[in-house]
Amino acid sequence: MQGFSNIDQEPSYGSFSESFSRISEDFSTEDSSQDLDIPDQNTKDELLKKISVLNLLQQVATAANEANDVESVLQFSVDRICVIADWKLGLVCLVLEESERPEYSSISFSREEKFLKEFRNLLRTKSKKQESILTERVRSGRKPILLENFPSYLKGDIKELSIKAGIKEAIGIPILVKENLVGVLEFYSGNESTDPSFFEAVSHISSQIGRVFERRDAENHLKTSGEQLRALSARLQEVREEERLLIAREVHDELGQLLTVLKIDLTLLKNNFQKSKVSDSKLVSELLSMIKVADSGIESVQRIATELRPLILEDLGLLEGIEWYAKDFEKRAGIRCEIKIPAGILSLEKDASIAVFRIFQEALTNAARHSKASSIQVSCLEEGQFLILKIQDNGIGIDPKKMNQSKSLGLIGMRERAVVLGGEVSISGEPEKGTSVIVKIPISN
Repeated sequence: MQGFSNIDQEPSYGSFSESFSRISEDFSTEDSSQDLDIPDQNTKDELLKKISVLNLLQQVATAANEANDVESVLQFSVDRICVIADWKLGLVCLVLEESERPEYSSISFSREEKFLKEFRNLLRTKSKKQESILTERVRSGRKPILLENFPSYLKGDIKELSIKAGIKEAIGIPILVKENLVGVLEFYSGNESTDPSFFEAVSHISSQIGRVFERRDAENHLKTSGEQLRALSARLQEVREEERLLIAREVHDELGQLLTVLKIDLTLLKNNFQKSKVSDSKLVSELLSMIKVADSGIESVQRIATELRPLILEDLGLLEGIEWYAKDFEKRAGIRCEIKIPAGILSLEKDASIAVFRIFQEALTNAARHSKASSIQVSCLEEGQFLILKIQDNGIGIDPKKMNQSKSLGLIGMRERAVVLGGEVSISGEPEKGTSVIVKIPISN
């Protein structure tokens, strides 16, 4: 955004002066042979002023739609308003989150005049103790005000400075967002009277600025909501892993031990029957069958406990857990897994290791369900301060439309796990060329 002025610098008129010169030339170069009524100078000045106001409204509306921050729109608006209206001083008061009343911000416009600068500085100093007359009246009335003969409203040294600075009028414009006051525009003029139409135009500009505040608040609300949801998701994942660990230990230690004791008792009972003289071959056969059921139960308990929380991940770390799970997946799914993990790669912290392992599990599960792949290549490497895990299959590829659907909860979960750790998951695929999943996680010192 161009044309901003510093507090102590004279602003450039920019496009407005160019518009004035072009229109003036048009009036001066009209064909004098034509029998037309040539407007007088006052009419021309009035017309130019109205054009400048229209240009101002259009520029502020454009700035409000395109600006990335509220401050730039405010500075632009204050500069242009003071230039067009020939006002001496423009100040911006904003209601900060930690305060209840508007306070002067660094956004302002001021002409190069000694007493005007002193008046501005004194206003700022006094505002730390009490509000300015303008802001106080705007805040109570929630509407624009115009104070003619402004020095008569003041007392003491600030009154003397306002007279020396040549200030005759003061204009206060509220900035509202849904009836809530978020700021006040203060203008100080050396003119005897302000054009009512321009006063109305400035009021309209404040409503445009209010919409920028409203948009900023909406964006901040969305950002905060997203961060809260992400934090909630991370907490839910943490609780889920804690519950998995607890269940895995209970199943492995309690149920596993009970099945082992049951198997031992059944084996002893079978041996006693076989040694006795009155052994029943049918009963021994039933005992052998029961022992097989106990063995199957023990294997199931071990498998369930491992799926809930692999002990190898706890004992040896992420990379060994990935190698173990890939081999186990190859046996169960019948899809060949090729692992490429060079020696010397740093491991991640506990929470990060669990998150990457779950992403890896989900990627292999998706490949088994949807890819129709015959082989999967898994590679892991260090790249700067990041650990890169890549899972590439040779299947049918993933439909790009499905990657961002709300129903793709598995993919969403993979991305969320990585984002919580400050990393990212990128998924790409082409028809008949397979799907690639790349996990990038920062390595903590």
